[in-house]
Amino acid sequence: MTNLTPPGNASTRPGLLHADISMELPPEMVDGFDPDPGILPRGTKIFLTHIAGKDVRAQIHAAKRLLSVGYVPVVHMGAHNFETEEEYVRLVQAHSRNGVTHGLFLGGNPRKHDGPFHEALDLLNHDVLRDANFTHALIGGYPEGHPDIGLDALENARRRKLEACHARAMSPEIISQFAFDGDAMAAWANRIAAEEPGLPIRLGLAGVTSLPNLIRFAVLCGVGPSTAVLKKNAGGFMKIMADHDPGGIIEGIETGYFGTNPLNLHFFPFGGWKKTLAWIGDRRAC
Repeated sequence: MTNLTPPGNASTRPGLLHADISMELPPEMVDGFDPDPGILPRGTKIFLTHIAGKDVRAQIHAAKRLLSVGYVPVVHMGAHNFETEEEYVRLVQAHSRNGVTHGLFLGGNPRKHDGPFHEALDLLNHDVLRDANFTHALIGGYPEGHPDIGLDALENARRRKLEACHARAMSPEIISQFAFDGDAMAAWANRIAAEEPGLPIRLGLAGVTSLPNLIRFAVLCGVGPSTAVLKKNAGGFMKIMADHDPGGIIEGIETGYFGTNPLNLHFFPFGGWKKTLAWIGDRRAC
């Protein structure tokens, strides 16, 4: 039976905002991406989205630029987004030639698709990775479950994806969908840590933005029960329109996580990367 008993006081852990944070960007934003290295130091992981219908050359260019200025691009690859097997092969090969070493392998959207790949595991098992430059594979996690996939199926898929990573000699890491309930996110991280000792965990958080924006992106991304937390704490009109930050969520995570696996934060900057990084800098200074 999995032991989820806390070994000690989680509040003694160093603050997560001072650890290895990462951030997600659309490829088209990278040319204007010039963060303060005092807040986001060189070597930080920057995730690059892969959206169905978008020209992947933008992602290739963005990854190359991030490497040139010292950041680590983590390129999304969504199985459902590839119309042909050749598209996936060409994308992996292009990133490999440019020195990209980190990929996030996802099922992706749209849910209905006619392409050759049905899930992230199909990408991880493809022979193109045998000779590719990728050394790190990130896989998706869902603290609140998945709207279309049951818990048993999710856990089985996670185990198979981790086996595929090890078979390809790629170091795995799990990164979660964003959510708004720090206690629930900590509980999920504790369960992953107990079931997968040593597996690095990265928890997704929405960056600083307004409540309507948060709810809109939550609906688009299929974020579930914790959206009710946002609505419950909405308050009056001024509070609704004001920017919301993830400080309270992070406190809940830091208080509730007692696993020994490495735990870090990943930001979805829906209100803009500058706003989120400014908040992180101010919070660290407190």
